[in-house]
Amino acid sequence: MRSIFKFITGIAVGGIICYFGMPEKIVIEKQTERVEIPVERVVIKEIKIPTIVEKTVIKEIEVPKVIIKPVIQTINTTRVIYKPIKDNEIDDIKLLVKPQEVECLALNIYREANNQSIAGQIAVGRVVMNRVLDRRYPADTCAVIFEGPVIESWKTRQQKDLPDDQRTYYPRRDRCQFSWYCDGKKDEVINKENNRAWQTAENIAYQILAFDKWKGVLEGATHYHADYVNPKWNKTMKKIVVIDDHIFYKRS
Repeated sequence: MRSIFKFITGIAVGGIICYFGMPEKIVIEKQTERVEIPVERVVIKEIKIPTIVEKTVIKEIEVPKVIIKPVIQTINTTRVIYKPIKDNEIDDIKLLVKPQEVECLALNIYREANNQSIAGQIAVGRVVMNRVLDRRYPADTCAVIFEGPVIESWKTRQQKDLPDDQRTYYPRRDRCQFSWYCDGKKDEVINKENNRAWQTAENIAYQILAFDKWKGVLEGATHYHADYVNPKWNKTMKKIVVIDDHIFYKRS
């Protein structure tokens, strides 16, 4: 019976569709329940972001030391014209000077400046002569060069009855006017005949003593020292000129 009812109902619905046509949309509404879901409260915490500080790396740069030499006037080379004495003239010049003074002055030039230029050797010789002309120093060439405190040899000290002129004295170490004389080394120059440096020093000594050559070169300078030292006494002196490795001074 139920199946007959379904069949008849199907025929009726089909007939209606055929007569009226298929509807454009079939809306099927489905009733839904509204469900409320509780939402938890979200708390956003403040996050502290650390500050990044860039460190500046400073590299140490080694700056080379600059040695500043004192600015001093240069020597007037026109007044330092050197012309060696000829061999045939030496004998005549020897009559004008004392051999001992020539030996002393030549030895001082040789020991103090044999590694310097001709101008440097002449300047050292002129310092000695400027002192000879200065009343504050001995009036003898050798006395100027060997001036300074001395100490008697222990050998002659033991001989109480020995005359003074036979006693032996030595300069005190590092207490003399010219360093070579009290440095404890031997002062004798060997093989002078074949030593060109000695012959130059001797030639300069002859010309200074015999003819008073190059008198105005140093403007009366009486002191000098090597440029790698700085003695206390130069603070009260006037700088005159620098020649090679030596700085020359005179009293202010």
